[in-house]
Amino acid sequence: MTRAIVTLLVLGLVGMTVLSLLFGVLMPLLVIAIKVALVLVVGYFILRLVSPSDAEKVRDKLNSMTDKQE
Repeated sequence: MTRAIVTLLVLGLVGMTVLSLLFGVLMPLLVIAIKVALVLVVGYFILRLVSPSDAEKVRDKLNSMTDKQE
């Protein structure tokens, strides 16, 4: 009985350590990715307002890149 309790405690501590490391590393990367995506979206909309033809070229280029990957 004592062995089972100690085993569960050790597994819980290991799990908590792994989760804290995982979130400590992945969350900042996720935040950076979201910020970059927002900057790109805002930049695209500004480009679309300033020069719609260039925005269409960008959209066509991105669509052709995704078509080649499939």
